[in-house]
Amino acid sequence: MLSGSPDLKDPLVEALLAARLHDPFRLLGLQQAPEGWRLLVFNPRADAVRLRIAGGIVPLERIHPAGLFEWRGIKPPGSPYALSVTEDGRVREMHDPYAFAPALSGHDLYLFNEGRLRQAWRMLGSHAQQRDGIAGVRFAVWAPNAERVSVVGEFNGWDGRVHPMGTHGSSGVWELFIPGLAGGEL
Repeated sequence: MLSGSPDLKDPLVEALLAARLHDPFRLLGLQQAPEGWRLLVFNPRADAVRLRIAGGIVPLERIHPAGLFEWRGIKPPGSPYALSVTEDGRVREMHDPYAFAPALSGHDLYLFNEGRLRQAWRMLGSHAQQRDGIAGVRFAVWAPNAERVSVVGEFNGWDGRVHPMGTHGSSGVWELFIPGLAGGEL
């Protein structure tokens, strides 16, 4: 483990906790840090979060009482990494949505912004798919003037802070892949 935690007065952390984070991929998920690697997970309902690595399971440190957890290491965990989350005494295995980069193509975004993407329904909305062998649902929406867009449902307690979507720059399109979701979930 590496020493030090992110500055909790960091504007990105403050925006996350206030449900105003515009680009969650800059903060959440696995990031290369000056001393190695850092993984940040936000789950306000979690009692504990653990990371599965080659040598076993290691706990993430709760660095904020609102549910921000951190792991630091010299080498990155395998990809896609798996988490073990304890909520209300129940343990569930999951993959971190922020381990999966937004995947909409620049060409489709260009055509969409030109008004020439003839099958925009294939790009926007919710679509069951697999990424790196992991099943889930990709969400994409056009909200050009939004400060933040989130996916909410029963799976995250209808909490808009938990799954903020990533933006595709000035295109106005937001995207997030949530592994483990199945069709028909609210």
